[in-house]
Amino acid sequence: MHISDEDELILRLSNHDRGAFEQIFKTYYSDLCKFCMKYVRDEQVAEEVVQEVFINIWERRASLTITTSIKSYLFTAIRNRSFNYLKLQLPKEQKKVDLDGIGFMEEDNREQELVMEELKEYVHSAIETLPNKCRIIFNLSRNAGMTYKEIAEELDISVKTVENQVGLALKKLREQLNPIWDKIMLLLLMDFSGYL
Repeated sequence: MHISDEDELILRLSNHDRGAFEQIFKTYYSDLCKFCMKYVRDEQVAEEVVQEVFINIWERRASLTITTSIKSYLFTAIRNRSFNYLKLQLPKEQKKVDLDGIGFMEEDNREQELVMEELKEYVHSAIETLPNKCRIIFNLSRNAGMTYKEIAEELDISVKTVENQVGLALKKLREQLNPIWDKIMLLLLMDFSGYL
């Protein structure tokens, strides 16, 4: 899309032209959903995030200021809103990630199930105590499946910073979980090294 075309679209949008809004929506919606999926790892959530961004744009159309390209503006908005989702929602979902798939316990062994539930709570609580930036990078690395290079590019930081933050997270988690390290070792044997 040429700059002149974009300028015209933005002008039409600010003048409450629904056609301009629909053109922007149809042009970028699919790619934005795919981009959002890199962060939230849930198709329905990704669609909701993208829809929320477009709703916000329509509601603010009269005062909207876009100094970059429409594409750049939209992808930045999706990235920011995805991070907000991760900060607010991912800790709540932490208990369900990875640990639920560990199957070394027999179904009828309630005692071992209780032990596992206790370990889940310890790990979940420890992750929640991480500094905000550290927790986001750690979750993107361990749960969103992103490489250090991908995280660095998306957060506009160096790969070294990502490595340092993940290292800091691991150090703090080990410190927090030290009192129950003998039990945590069971998780390590169950290939739980993704966390620790």
